[in-house]
Amino acid sequence: MGRPQTISDEEILESARECFFDHGPSVATEVIAERLGVSPQALYKRFGSKRNLMTAAMLPCTAPGWIRLVESGPDDRPMQEQLVEFLNELAVFFVDIVRRMSVLRFAGCDLRELSKRFTEPPPVRDIRVISEWFERAHQRGLIRQADYKATAMMLLSALHGPAMIQEMLGRHPTGQSQEDYVAHVADVLLRGLK
Repeated sequence: MGRPQTISDEEILESARECFFDHGPSVATEVIAERLGVSPQALYKRFGSKRNLMTAAMLPCTAPGWIRLVESGPDDRPMQEQLVEFLNELAVFFVDIVRRMSVLRFAGCDLRELSKRFTEPPPVRDIRVISEWFERAHQRGLIRQADYKATAMMLLSALHGPAMIQEMLGRHPTGQSQEDYVAHVADVLLRGLK
């Protein structure tokens, strides 16, 4: 009988993710194993290869929290408050996902191939979920009719772009806090949708 697993896959993936962020995709498997207090062979036994471990650590395995927030709304609060709430969650998500995708790209992974692992590729899902939120807001009489898929794409771009630049500069490109920037984006958007 084999030894019982004393460390979960999620603990391994979290430690591996930190190592890949700190050292890049060329980090030795031994460094990851040492951080966890296991042997490199234990990592290979669970994930098969360092590349499989890196992919598992960098690709989100569950829907991000902002998705559940958006799918549950809009509610009776003011639109500005709700939009700012989910855009702040989305902005935090993009800061994290940009770091993850940077590691995968630097490792030479084909992101188009990786996206085939999902039934609905995350960017397509994101556009759908956000556009459905706007459609529900319109049905409740909170905003005017518009092309909500284009609106969703505009929002995603408005948050993804700064996250990419922030990864390069180490600070938000506008000099604003992320919260101030998000509030501005929400204000401008809602003025157009009234």
